[in-house]
Amino acid sequence: MLPSLGPTTLDDLAAALEAGRLRAPFTRSAVRRHVPEAATDETLRELAALESQHFTAAQAALLLRTLASERRHQQHSAERTELVWSGPDAPGTSPRDTAVVIRDLCSAARHSVLIANYAFDRAREGEALQHAQALWRPLAAAMDANPRLAVRIFANVERKDAPRYPDRDAAYFVNRFRHHFTTHLWPGKRLPDLYYDPRSLHPDPTQRAILHAKCVIVDESQVFLTSANFTQAGQQRNLEAGLLLQDPALARDLTAQFDAPTCATALLQIHGSDPHH
Repeated sequence: MLPSLGPTTLDDLAAALEAGRLRAPFTRSAVRRHVPEAATDETLRELAALESQHFTAAQAALLLRTLASERRHQQHSAERTELVWSGPDAPGTSPRDTAVVIRDLCSAARHSVLIANYAFDRAREGEALQHAQALWRPLAAAMDANPRLAVRIFANVERKDAPRYPDRDAAYFVNRFRHHFTTHLWPGKRLPDLYYDPRSLHPDPTQRAILHAKCVIVDESQVFLTSANFTQAGQQRNLEAGLLLQDPALARDLTAQFDAPTCATALLQIHGSDPHH
């Protein structure tokens, strides 16, 4: 209803109805005094429709104020939501890059960071390893500088079925992942808490599940939902889309999903504090 009118105009229109400055039968000249010229005919039709449905002036004003409140909420939500994009930008747009947003979020974290991600770089040396560590350096630096910063990373630990891994148990793949992450990828002194879903390592491939969620939650107030992995390709080469939201309620709800008993009982901490074990 009246999509061209903003919340202030809707409130003004409601006030005119309540004060009797605008009353049925509605005329174009009377409506024009309260709304922009371009919206006059549309507003006249809507007010006439309400009159035909036997709305009183008070009822019509209440409806308009409700619309105004909803529009303000929509505007506020839009101001708290930012498009994040990796890849070529559309003409006339300039969304922030995925890697930039992640670095900014991690650098600004004060109390807590929760990261869920599917894929991690497998680089071990050279320029590829430098790029891989660069993704984690802001978070590692924030952890080393702030002992109170608690960081949890929920990762997908993959089981290999190739002949070179005959009869390997789940612990082998867990330790393999942890050693690579802590020895090669993580550039800081303090280590984050690493979690995985044991179902991803089920011996039967048909029973396996993967942790495919990709999100960052900072200080229980900011939420970044993205299609991008924490890999060089995901941050620098691929086409990836995401949303950054300033929404404490959403942050709490999403964190609760990872903390819920149905999830927490399956997401077990990767044991060991020594990165070389």
